[in-house]
Amino acid sequence: MFSVPTRTQYGIRALVHLAMSEARSSTSAEIAKAQSISPKYLEGILGQLKNSGLVLSERGAHGGYRLAREPEAIRMLEVVEALEGEVKPVGCLEDSVHCDFDVGCLPRRFWSGLKETIDEYFASKTLKDVIET
Repeated sequence: MFSVPTRTQYGIRALVHLAMSEARSSTSAEIAKAQSISPKYLEGILGQLKNSGLVLSERGAHGGYRLAREPEAIRMLEVVEALEGEVKPVGCLEDSVHCDFDVGCLPRRFWSGLKETIDEYFASKTLKDVIET
């Protein structure tokens, strides 16, 4: 069945931690410990979030990671796409070569509708929505 990858779950947990933190920033070790995530795995996730412009990193004794924007300005679709790429319930949505029926495939329209619904839901939610629910 459809499930959200662990990388995305952990990334959202890390962003929630940063959004809820009273400190200006948190180290990856602090986030990893608080969220029970492998520190090495989390570093990779934070690197992707940094590369996508969702978090900033600061060096030094009081350094760490912090949100690049306010929680209400971070759309959950951005987070998912930063960590997983475009949402694709099935491979043929990206490339019809994977389907023997090509564009005449009736289930493809169903999968396309599912993708649109998922994208719309993620686009309608912000990090602020996540921390307030």
